[in-house]
This record gives sequence, structure tokens and C-alpha cells, in this order.
Amino acid sequence: MWALIVDGSINRTFKVPTAFKHPTTGNQYPRNWITLASNSEKAAIGLIEITYSGSHGVSEYYINAESSPVYNASAGTVVITRSKTARDLTTLKANKTSEIETSANASMSTTDWYVTRKSETSTAIPSNVTAYRTACRLVCNSVKTAIGSASDLAGLIAIYTNADGIDSPISVDGSSTSVVNTTSNTITKSSHGLSNDEMITYSSGVKTVDGEEVPNDPIAGLVTNTNYYVIGKTVNTFKLSHTNSHMGDAAAISLTGVGEGTAHTFTSNGIPSLGNSIPRPSNLAYGIE
Repeated sequence: MWALIVDGSINRTFKVPTAFKHPTTGNQYPRNWITLASNSEKAAIGLIEITYSGSHGVSEYYINAESSPVYNASAGTVVITRSKTARDLTTLKANKTSEIETSANASMSTTDWYVTRKSETSTAIPSNVTAYRTACRLVCNSVKTAIGSASDLAGLIAIYTNADGIDSPISVDGSSTSVVNTTSNTITKSSHGLSNDEMITYSSGVKTVDGEEVPNDPIAGLVTNTNYYVIGKTVNTFKLSHTNSHMGDAAAISLTGVGEGTAHTFTSNGIPSLGNSIPRPSNLAYGIE
């Protein structure tokens, strides 16, 4: 974005390169001139690139605004100031409470028929369905409690803010019994840096068969290209779960054997917050189609 300065004030602004006629010299400039001209050429006719100060917030939580461009002759700058005003906390908390209730209800709706069937025919609800619905309700109630306890906007936002995980994938020899412990169900990687509840994508790597790349056999108990959560981590070991601690049923996956290949990787997707932890029925912990 640029501003044309004429006689010490802003004559006009350009959001995109545009053909224009200089009001003083009468010179015509084609549309691509702003893009192609050097800084000195633009300065010579009074064209200054507009810069921004301040910041905006996430529109869900803040009302954002921008000032008109302000020309500072001594500095040779044109600045637009961005600002943000927090939305009403009480209204936001009410909206977020309604939102998590709607989300939990929608997530459980695909399994409501099990409840109806039990009511009408006394057919037991499968344990995996009960576990799934229990996890949904637990997350929902925990989020509602956290919302009620939030005393300021920062506290409310924190409920929905995921934390960063490790920056780079870690690689292990998935075929080694010194890495894959089938007794303790742990993976060993020195100083892995992972955190509990961190979501990671597991890959068993690939091999070439008849000129084509195919996946290596995964560590027994795991599925390649699948997301898991870290639990029970120590400095050099970690376990994997289908669910995180917010869901209330995190449990170490049983590792029953080594895999194939020496470059099995775990890539972080960050650490999901409480507000982003409603489980899905397709989660392998529940296996609901």
C-alpha cells in the first residue's frame, strides 16, 4: 500500500498498483510503474510505502480497527496504526459455553441411536460407545468449568490455545528391541523433548519393492501415518495413547513387537488444548464407524 504526498499532505493512497496521473506534474504513470520503479524514483515523485504500527487480535475475541494514514514529513513515513479492543468477557464466555455444548452434542449424535435402542429394547450399549460418550461429556464439562473460572480474556483464550511441540521429527530404529520395549510399552529416544499430551504422527518409513516404495511393517501395536498422544514420558522414553489426558481415558498402547526398518519417525502436531480435545468417534480408542 502506498501514499502519494503532494504539497506536504497525502493526496491519495494505492492499495494495489494502479495507473495514475500526478496532480502537480501531469505525468502519467502506468499500472505497473509502482511495482517496477526503484525506491528513489518513487521518492522523487512523493510516493511512500505505507507501514503499520500496533497490532490486531483474533476477531473472535477483539474488535479490530485501523487509523487513517498519517504522514510524518520529518521522518518521511506514512503510518497506519492498528488497534484492538477486547470484546465483552461475559458475552464471550456465554458464547463459548454454548459452543462447547453444541460441539459435544454434535459429536455424540452419531451414537444417540444406541441410547434409544437401549431405552426401547434393553439392548446394552457397547462399551466402546459408552467410553466415547463419557469422554465427550468429560471434555465438555471440563471446558465449561474452565470457562466459568476464566477471570479475564487471556484466561479464556488459553483454554483454546494449543501449545508448541518439538520442532523437528524424531527418528528411531523401530526394528530394535533396545528401542521398542514390549514389557513397559515404551519407545526409547535419548532426550526426545516430547511432552505429555503432545500429538504426534507416527510413520514406519518406506522400503522399495519391485521398484515401488511401500511402507515398512510398523511397530506392532501401532499403525503407520496415524496420530497418537504422548503419555508417561521420561527424559529418554515415552508411551503412546489413542487419547489425551483431557479425555479421561488415556492408556498406554500395548507394543507387542518390533517393526521393520531403522527410520521410524514421530512428527509433532503440537499439544492440543482442553478446548480442542473433543474426541472423534473414529478415534482408534473407540473404533466407532
